[in-house]
Amino acid sequence: MPEGIDWVPEGAEEEEEEEEEEEEYLDATQVYVRSKFYESWLWTDVNLPSQADRDGLASKNVDNPLPDSITEWGVLAISASPHTGFCVAEPYNVRAWKPFFVDLKLPYSVARNEQVEIKAVVHNYEDNDLHVRVVLMKTVGMCSIAFKKSHTQEVTLPAGSSVAVPYTIVPLVVGKLPLEVMVVARGTTAGDRIQKQLRVVLEGVQKAEVRSAVLNPEGGTQMVRVGKIELKSVVPNSRPETFINVRGNVLADSIDNSISEDSLASLIQMPGGCVEQNLASITLPLIANLYLDQTNSWESVGVQRKAEALRFIRRGYENQLAYRKSDGSYPPYRRQGASTWITAYVVKVFSMAYSITGIDEQQVCEPLLYLVNNKHQLLRGSFREDNPVYTTTMTGGLRGDDPETTLTAFVLIALAEAKQAGIRCTGPSVEVAVGKTTEYLKRALLTTGRRPYTVAIASYALALLGNASPYNPTQSLLRAAAPDGSHWPDSQNTLFTLEATGYALLALVKLGRMEEAAAPFKWLNGQRRRGGGFGSTQSTMVVLQALSAYLINKPAPEDVHLDVDVRITGRKEIRYHFNPVNAYAARSSRVVTHYNQLPEVDEKISCKDFEFSVTIEESSEKPPADVEKSYQLTIKVRALGPRDVRMVILDINLPTGFTPENSDLEMLSNSVDRYINNFQIVDNLSDRGSLIIHLFTVSHKEPEILIFRLQQSFKVGLLQPSSVTVYEYYNPDHRCSRTYTPREDKEALTQICRDNVCRCTQVFKVKVLNVSQSYYDKYEMEITRVIKLGVEAGVEVGQKRFFMSHGGCRDGINLKQGSEYLIMGPKEDQWNVDSDANRSIYMLGKDTWVERWPTSAECSSMQAKCKSLEDTADELSVNACRV
Repeated sequence: MPEGIDWVPEGAEEEEEEEEEEEEYLDATQVYVRSKFYESWLWTDVNLPSQADRDGLASKNVDNPLPDSITEWGVLAISASPHTGFCVAEPYNVRAWKPFFVDLKLPYSVARNEQVEIKAVVHNYEDNDLHVRVVLMKTVGMCSIAFKKSHTQEVTLPAGSSVAVPYTIVPLVVGKLPLEVMVVARGTTAGDRIQKQLRVVLEGVQKAEVRSAVLNPEGGTQMVRVGKIELKSVVPNSRPETFINVRGNVLADSIDNSISEDSLASLIQMPGGCVEQNLASITLPLIANLYLDQTNSWESVGVQRKAEALRFIRRGYENQLAYRKSDGSYPPYRRQGASTWITAYVVKVFSMAYSITGIDEQQVCEPLLYLVNNKHQLLRGSFREDNPVYTTTMTGGLRGDDPETTLTAFVLIALAEAKQAGIRCTGPSVEVAVGKTTEYLKRALLTTGRRPYTVAIASYALALLGNASPYNPTQSLLRAAAPDGSHWPDSQNTLFTLEATGYALLALVKLGRMEEAAAPFKWLNGQRRRGGGFGSTQSTMVVLQALSAYLINKPAPEDVHLDVDVRITGRKEIRYHFNPVNAYAARSSRVVTHYNQLPEVDEKISCKDFEFSVTIEESSEKPPADVEKSYQLTIKVRALGPRDVRMVILDINLPTGFTPENSDLEMLSNSVDRYINNFQIVDNLSDRGSLIIHLFTVSHKEPEILIFRLQQSFKVGLLQPSSVTVYEYYNPDHRCSRTYTPREDKEALTQICRDNVCRCTQVFKVKVLNVSQSYYDKYEMEITRVIKLGVEAGVEVGQKRFFMSHGGCRDGINLKQGSEYLIMGPKEDQWNVDSDANRSIYMLGKDTWVERWPTSAECSSMQAKCKSLEDTADELSVNACRV
């Protein structure tokens, strides 16, 4: 080698340059991962020292690390002293910021197998340009460009600018998947790393099947058998879950969910949004509070929950006052006329809360006197309704019998409960109204042929008056019951039956007829639904009040001990032991099965109560800068009965990456015509976000037409269909569902995971017999050759199997009836439908290989291809799939 010449091995210079370049970037271990993103934090109490410092101030340092959000926090301090009272300090703002950072934009939720484009937005507030390395970390259970290992790309970011780096992902499993992105700038110590959770849900519509039983062993033992629950049209590759919940107290579930942040959603899976629903959110924790107070049971539930219950009651009370009109009455919605029923309900609820939260007596008397002075018909003795809230519930309904009688009974209950609470509303008109109303209800009960509902509510109203009532309603009440005395049937509505039986039980308890009360108490316990509720706000509240009244007047023996054995075939036996101390522990005699149903099922069910349609199309208006596309959603709904329907809810599931245009909804809500009365986005009624719209009235003559925009913030491929459900709030069984899917841009997203090796388990040659197209296409196929068996054993030539694929894959698969195909796929494609018959269906997914098999005639001119297919089939049958 000549002197003075250094020999460098081939490729060493490039490696050296790469190493030097790597040294210019921070290592991943040197960059803090931001993952804590809170809406609020630092709820803490501090005791200040009793002695002031040299400046005359009493102070104390509070050390707390800031969460990870790039934002400005406002810190508010409130002091309380027995000597100086309350003092509220000026808010102090703390800025959490860095000049170079990344933000990760994710949709609220994504359905499994949807292709979604997310964006990592990199911000550079430095004074100089940055050469930035952007790294997407690998996520298990997610298909992306970082499927096997982290993916790196580099971008140049000018000073004072931002850039969005898009990534297409496909979540393959359900749950919360961590998405993590790191950015580091070359030649500096600038770096940031962010991790957010992507919420992945099952496709389809959430369903729940509930079976419940009361455990009250007579003679020492009781056997409850729960058979196999038949589920139809379950989403492929999903696993239904069954929960066996055993509780030592019949009200345990109901009380737990009544004392919660959103008791309506927890207890009866219903939205809020109107005056009556706000009242319900007060009533539920009120009933729980009164029951636990009178049975001295707070220790079993948790003493700290009493403060929670009082907080929910006070919050609801304060919200309710915002609806109050100047004359003391209350409407069903803001800017609506006063409702007799709603105003009476306010009197009832405020009376219940009077002794608990210190409600101003005037807030009870003003609505009470409004009813007496404005709505009472002195000559008849009844109360009138000028603005009915609904057509078929609490007041008997315009379509039911006795609407005036049931309304009058409800108002009398409110007046009587106010008096029992110790509220004294001055004025002779109150006593006169009570006397006239009592006579009216007495005449009503003496009239034969009354609805059981009417008899039950009127009996409770008269029973509340005690000795002041000139008539004992016991015999009328018992005559209206079912032959076994267990319930008061109402043929119009199952919820009416629940309410009627609740009122009957309240009346029997008030009349001291505890022996006759035992049967309806047991019957009502058996009607409990998921969450401990009873179907609607009114039926739930009446029944819970009745059950708690019964238990207060006839408490269970304090020394009760109960052993419960749960036996499941193939599982180890589970034993629960209950005593008075753990009666509220998280167990109960209820079996709940949760599963997701294919959306086409609801679509095929005929609508008996509404004429209903939903369409979506791309909007002609230019979308905002941060929106991919704008769509226009059109909903048409008309009542099919002989009259208009009141209090109707639209529950609109939103597609992944879509949000409603708030300005459109505001216009519908605030216009002169008042197309909608209230709207809200909720996330506690399903596993996906929903838009809830309240319609005070739906006409039976002309359809109500709602048109508003949905803004698409994220590109999504293989978009799952979304459902829109219309139902009567007080009669949820009167419902209808339709689905909609925005038209996809087939080229909007590129295929990903294309480099994955196909791992096949089963290989068949099949012939397509029938094709059924829907959101999931279903293909009935005959097995013409078993090349390789998979998970399902015993598949033979001539047998038929179903294959399914997403409707968005229809053009790509292009399976034709009568044609034959070679199909090979991984074990994940096989889905067991009927474990007893061991029959399966197969999914045609991203890793499934589908090849059309030419006909005999075609093979004469395509000999090479046909031979290749035959050779492939022979190879697979001998050597299986190569990985």
